[in-house]
Amino acid sequence: MNKKCTAILLALLVAAAEASNVANSVQTKLLKDERTWDGLGLHADVNDYVDKTIHMIVPFMREHGFDPMSLPDVEEGFEVRPVLITYSAWLRIHDGYMTGLVNVARSGDQRVNYFAKMLRVRVQLQFRNLEFVYKYLVKVMRIGPTGGIIGSLNRFVVIFDLLIDFNNDELHLQQFSLTDIGRLRVRLTGNILTDWLVNPVITVFTRIFDNIIIKVVEINIRNGIHDAIRIINSNIRNIMQYLESFGYNEIISF
Repeated sequence: MNKKCTAILLALLVAAAEASNVANSVQTKLLKDERTWDGLGLHADVNDYVDKTIHMIVPFMREHGFDPMSLPDVEEGFEVRPVLITYSAWLRIHDGYMTGLVNVARSGDQRVNYFAKMLRVRVQLQFRNLEFVYKYLVKVMRIGPTGGIIGSLNRFVVIFDLLIDFNNDELHLQQFSLTDIGRLRVRLTGNILTDWLVNPVITVFTRIFDNIIIKVVEINIRNGIHDAIRIINSNIRNIMQYLESFGYNEIISF
């Protein structure tokens, strides 16, 4: 997980590096607008820089295996009533993974704020057409059908709020959240379930998705970003040299 999220955070640092160049020229570009950060400092839109960074995020994620992302096995009980009698049943989903993180684009305007040699980069990325793929086993009334289950999610938005403190060359994650979760569509593959099992199985999977799967995705990314920040903070100079290798030669010149 460290290598995967380090790759993503490195790409975000490129945006921050470019944003610092915006801050250097802000005297001529922004001061006339008197825009400030909480009444102090300066800020600017960095949409172009974030767009450039996104193109770097995609190959990073592919190279380091962040997409697909492994998902946990889950087992949950439920009840069915095919005729007059209610039966206990359970659904086990396993060998799950998520794909689609490479379908990323900027979500809205992106901002960078500069004050007292601190650069705050707030980036919102939208991921579209995600798939959550599992194998399943259902047990009820001595019936044990197996097959596949696919959840298709049209979107979610990830917010990164990163503070780069050039006073001590440290990075701090101010905020990370997964929000604006779109509509989930579920379909079954493989063996055809009995009609009275289809809706209960889809309902249980949807509940598992809302209560477990999407939260695991958020936690995995957040924990990985925190790990990546620790690694980068311990190797900040090497990271700066890495950025310079891409041609960002004036990363810090405040």
